[in-house]
Amino acid sequence: MVRVYIPATLRSLCGGSQSLELQAGTVEELLRAVEARCPGFYDRVVEDGRLRPELAFAINGEVVPLALHEPLPAGAELTIVPALGGG
Repeated sequence: MVRVYIPATLRSLCGGSQSLELQAGTVEELLRAVEARCPGFYDRVVEDGRLRPELAFAINGEVVPLALHEPLPAGAELTIVPALGGG
């Protein structure tokens, strides 16, 4: 199982859930599993077959560049962090 933390901006798609625990072996599988529970989620984090560049992804607290085919270890925690605006 992998736990994904849902950013506040996307929680309305997931009934307000802050996190979900799902079975997945890759980032793609995890995001598809979230989509099955939270329709519309996948398109908000993936664009043209790639993770959206305005989002950061952290595995077990470490921000790393990811691709959809990236494997996720069992028990991993994936946090999605939207870019902060300002200026």
